[in-house]
Amino acid sequence: MAAGGAAGGKAGGRLQVRKAAKGGWTPAKRAAFLEHLAATCNIAASARAVGMAPRGAHALKKRDAAFAADWARAIEAAYETLEVRLLAYALGDAEGEAEAESEGEAEREPDGVVDGDAAAESRGAHFDPRVAVQALGFRKRAGVAAGGAGAGTLCKRVSLAELEAVLVARLDALDAQAASVTGDA
Repeated sequence: MAAGGAAGGKAGGRLQVRKAAKGGWTPAKRAAFLEHLAATCNIAASARAVGMAPRGAHALKKRDAAFAADWARAIEAAYETLEVRLLAYALGDAEGEAEAESEGEAEREPDGVVDGDAAAESRGAHFDPRVAVQALGFRKRAGVAAGGAGAGTLCKRVSLAELEAVLVARLDALDAQAASVTGDA
């Protein structure tokens, strides 16, 4: 601090105002970051996708409550997408993924890059169900630590076959529920 300067950003009794950095977190960059985050659940990749540093994304989240709320919704959407992909995997829906990948190929630009589609990036990568289950476990443990849903329950490791059986049972229950609502037998 220079001599004669005072704490709190004042120098000689005058408040110093700093200009916003050029190329910072514009509304367009924020929206693109959140869209990418919702598709991939990857903070570092989402920040890089908009030309920003992950530490800058965390700093923005810390100082902007609206952005933090949007971030939380994007992460929740990413987890929901992961659950859907895991269910599709458990049901052997390889055809659905192949169709989605072929649709992504149709949207490719001449240089082979998909038009900024974060969902295509998440589809195109190898899907590892063990990693998906582990990520969903992190979510559950975070909820337990925060006193949210699942608080007080114990986590148990299960085999992939056991997981598939539980997922199929839940899907059957949802089918039965939907049939009762629509009146189908």
